Amino acid sequence: MIRIVGVQRSEDVRSEFLLLQNQGNMRARLRGHVVMSDCGVVRGCFDGAAHVFSEDEWINTGQYVALYTALGLPHWGRSRDGALVYFAYMGSDRVIWNACTGPIHILAPHHTYVERTEPALMY
Repeated sequence: MIRIVGVQRSEDVRSEFLLLQNQGNMRARLRGHVVMSDCGVVRGCFDGAAHVFSEDEWINTGQYVALYTALGLPHWGRSRDGALVYFAYMGSDRVIWNACTGPIHILAPHHTYVERTEPALMY
């Protein structure tokens, strides 16, 4: 279960980020998770106030994801204290979380349906 454990609001788009952590007992697939500000929910418009993770990365129990607001290339790296972190980027040229001071929500996929690439065999 991926949860938001920290918010770094800033006037500088390069310094603003959300810190997420897998606090579940199993590894979690990042693809399909959504983070959104409550001001986007209230307005009913998520333009810039939400991010959908498209990265097909698995986050092990206890591992972190740092979602930066700025532009960048997603990659695995180490934090200052040596913890393994997946760095993801929203690609925005303006601050998001500093402008929305209310709650921030995370939505997780409940089910994914995928067509079979090969026909099922019947015996």
